[in-house]
Amino acid sequence: MAGRILVSAVLLLWIFHAIFMEQGKLLAASESIRWQELPRMEQWRMAWFIGPKALCNILSLTHWSCFLLSLLCVGATVTLGAWRWHLLLKAQEISVRFRKTFQITMIGQFFNGFLLGSTGGDVLKAWYGTRETEKSKTEAITTVFVDRLLGLFSMLLFAVFFMLPNHHLLLVNKRLTLLTLFTLGMFGSCTVLIFAAGHGGLLSTILGRFRRLTPIHRSLEACKKTARQPRLMLKVFLLSMLLNGFCVAQFVVVSRDLGLQIGVTQLAVIVPMIICISSIPITPSGLGVRENLYVIMLGAPMLAIPPAKALALSLIAYAGFLCWSALGSFFYLAYRSTRKN
Repeated sequence: MAGRILVSAVLLLWIFHAIFMEQGKLLAASESIRWQELPRMEQWRMAWFIGPKALCNILSLTHWSCFLLSLLCVGATVTLGAWRWHLLLKAQEISVRFRKTFQITMIGQFFNGFLLGSTGGDVLKAWYGTRETEKSKTEAITTVFVDRLLGLFSMLLFAVFFMLPNHHLLLVNKRLTLLTLFTLGMFGSCTVLIFAAGHGGLLSTILGRFRRLTPIHRSLEACKKTARQPRLMLKVFLLSMLLNGFCVAQFVVVSRDLGLQIGVTQLAVIVPMIICISSIPITPSGLGVRENLYVIMLGAPMLAIPPAKALALSLIAYAGFLCWSALGSFFYLAYRSTRKN
């Protein structure tokens, strides 16, 4: 237990260090200081000197009632995500109680707070998932992959749908147009991958003849088994769309509290696009990537949101995510594997 507490403390310290380093970069840029030319210790000193204060100033911009409401929105996305994964596990005949599924999801949420991208905790989620079954470990890992793939597809579809009423916003600015094309490219790639995973009959048959490739064969068979259950796919789709709605709702709450003049349909395309792009494993929890994207997209001529306000929106929303990640650390500390005999 002491080791887990130490690990949790170190990881939480790491994510705050990453946040404060971003604040240090912003301060350096505002004062025309070349951040990259500063010695490492000077960067750390500046980050930890101004970072905590700057973060508190940003968080103080919102009322606690609105922040709590945004927390509930994040909690809804976590719960719906756990439910979706629970359904996918049942589809593979892996019997795990929802309570345990939610617990492992919260552990994944905790590790998502500091691993690369916004989906790094899926690796730990898959590992803990395999501990809940003896005979279907490959299938358990596959459900995590399928859950993430279907979740990403639904988020991209959500963004693509809301691109239509926002075409005048996305096409008037060169950088927004490039981000739109990149998102459409992700959507196309994700669609092809889902089709290949759900209909890879010939490939699955070929791989099944090679013992060393048996895990890949079993993974493809698990994907096909999921794709052949239309009721399940409909439930997963509806859960995913509801989850997406709560993601956008969180930003609607925070933006209204900050007094930002952004329409709901505009946030409905901006938020999913940024979530999908920042899920690419570039920085811990997508820090820096996500904030820069909000500054770029909200700074478009039709919105003209000041960079400081765009950054505040991003960090306040991320604070809600971080609160649930911190809560996940308690699930990590309390976790006890229950292997089946």
